[in-house]
Amino acid sequence: MKSIDMIRHGPLTLRVTDGFTVLLCEFGRSVIRVNGVSLNLNSREAVLLARGQSVMLEKIEESSRLRLLEFDPIDLFHPDLARRYVTPHLTSEKSIHILKQEQGHHAIIQTIERALQHSQADGPLALMDATLQCTVIWRYWIQQEGQAMKDEKKRESLRHMLAYIDAHIEDRPTLAQIAHAGNVSRSECSRLFGSFGDISPIAYVQMKRMERAATLLEDLNESIADIANRFGYASVSHFVQTFKAHHTITPLTYRKQYKKKGAD
Repeated sequence: MKSIDMIRHGPLTLRVTDGFTVLLCEFGRSVIRVNGVSLNLNSREAVLLARGQSVMLEKIEESSRLRLLEFDPIDLFHPDLARRYVTPHLTSEKSIHILKQEQGHHAIIQTIERALQHSQADGPLALMDATLQCTVIWRYWIQQEGQAMKDEKKRESLRHMLAYIDAHIEDRPTLAQIAHAGNVSRSECSRLFGSFGDISPIAYVQMKRMERAATLLEDLNESIADIANRFGYASVSHFVQTFKAHHTITPLTYRKQYKKKGAD
């Protein structure tokens, strides 16, 4: 079970969900792209996703906060109960369910909020409390009709290509290498990234490289020049310009803001 706050600079990069996933717009407004379709999430609205769905954050307002909760429903139950209440639903065509305030989803949204709260708490019973809330979320999921999303084979190719990029991000993977990882042609590779992420494969690589660079800046131990060299930039100024184009601020400013946030 893991939860993530989507509030840092830059978009949530394209990913294919590894487990049952909940995305909650805690406040403000966000636009996410699920299986190639743009969805608007306003304050206290959410989307539930089965494993193997593509998702990407397209837009988030500055005052907004988007939170992600991901878990494996099999881990929630005794094996006998899992065989009855989980396994039959893992092969369902249902892929997505959207929770909107005006459709009377207040109770399940409150459950999601409690699950997120407990998942990040430090108390001795926090994990148990989070697990109980996730069980309620899963119970709700198996009772819903939901929407079926096709193109599972294409999303599996996308998953392999994204994994390859993650594993070779500092090497600047080429289009041919990415396509080979997904066992598709270069043109099909570009079509898949365009359909599911509204982005080209090479632009996605650049975005991931800059997010990786941001993570290295948060470590505070490696100099900006060393990080630029790690990613193959001939000059620090070129790295700074590229980083700023993605994150809207310079690497130094990013590091200072992260350091200040840690001190607070």
